[in-house]
Amino acid sequence: MQTDRAVTAEDIELLQETTPQDYRAWHMELIGGLLPNDLRDRMPSPEEELMTLLDRMQPGDQLWLARSRVYEPGILIGNLGVAVVRNGVPIWYRIAWNH
Repeated sequence: MQTDRAVTAEDIELLQETTPQDYRAWHMELIGGLLPNDLRDRMPSPEEELMTLLDRMQPGDQLWLARSRVYEPGILIGNLGVAVVRNGVPIWYRIAWNH
């Protein structure tokens, strides 16, 4: 189960605007594309996976790929995820990958 959390610009760094479909491709790349096709076929759609974040969005909001401000993957610190951004400010965040 995914957990969305409220964030501020001090918590995360925005990387690039995204869509649910592009988020899914990015997430698959993060895990190395190692999922067998039968598992991939059973995954929920990107919109279903991100439903709680998408439901929090208001007109004009955007989805962005993001990462924690404290980010040192070489020593297993930090995370990557997706954020809801309103007026240029991240307000909700879901971790996709912990280091």
